[in-house]
Amino acid sequence: MSNPKEPMVEGTIPSRPWEMVATDLFQWEQNNYLVVADYYSRYIEVVKLENTTSRTVVNHMKSIFARHGIPSVVRSDNGPQYTATEYKQFAQKWNFEHQTSSPYYPKSNGLAEKAVQIVKRLLSKAKQDGKDPYLSLLEYRNTPIGNVASPAQILMSRRLRSHLPTTPNQLQPKVVDPERMKEKFEEKQRKQKRYYDRGSTELPALQEGEAVRVQVQNKWKPAVIKEKLETPRSYIIQTPNGQRFRRNRNHIRKQKYGVQISRQWEPTENFQPDSAREVREEQVSEPSTEQYYKTRSGRLSKPPERYQAC
Repeated sequence: MSNPKEPMVEGTIPSRPWEMVATDLFQWEQNNYLVVADYYSRYIEVVKLENTTSRTVVNHMKSIFARHGIPSVVRSDNGPQYTATEYKQFAQKWNFEHQTSSPYYPKSNGLAEKAVQIVKRLLSKAKQDGKDPYLSLLEYRNTPIGNVASPAQILMSRRLRSHLPTTPNQLQPKVVDPERMKEKFEEKQRKQKRYYDRGSTELPALQEGEAVRVQVQNKWKPAVIKEKLETPRSYIIQTPNGQRFRRNRNHIRKQKYGVQISRQWEPTENFQPDSAREVREEQVSEPSTEQYYKTRSGRLSKPPERYQAC
């Protein structure tokens, strides 16, 4: 597969149907399902799984790709089914790039999360109304999105025959203008960014070797940036005891007060953690107490500059 000059990541506008897809597993009423969604058309494929092994997931994805073609990029989370050796071999043999989202940050695989919500809603509504869930899925695929066309029309250039009355002429193939699709994509992205920017602040990028604190198992631990990945806002960090993690920028905080690293954070073959303290904390420089006074609670407080000259 020829590598594009710019890697396709979350937020990239695909140039054609089924070029980039997202996939995820979910559970609904004690049953496990696989979902695959196309970034270009928003067409969703859903499969009920017999089990959640990597082999089962791979076999069903092969069946889906045999219908629609092999995508250039497949995005998923870091679930065991997608990180297993069998799935890596599948990606290599079927010649597609497999991208994984940042751990503990489902927003970075947003389309898959959205597809899961849509399918769960369709299944719940079908059960409530006593309808066939596959007919509900068919109706979704035939429903226009963004006042352009339906997922089926965008992906396959035709409407799908359903229970709704249609004429033979309406079922004739018709290609959706790709330029119009691109304009709609860009307009939607601008609108989403405008609403998102109202209540958010873009965190500054981090550099390799920069001392930070990272969220690991609901605790903030000292670490250092080892590598910035191609996936947006995704970094490889390393803790003082040599452990490496992948984290999103939202789970990383810059150090304050100027951190002094007590030793170089590189794992060695003969590294033996101290039995009394496995992880050596970073040393934080304390402020000088000459110009501070202690309050009744014991806190150090600095008087305003206008009083310091008195």
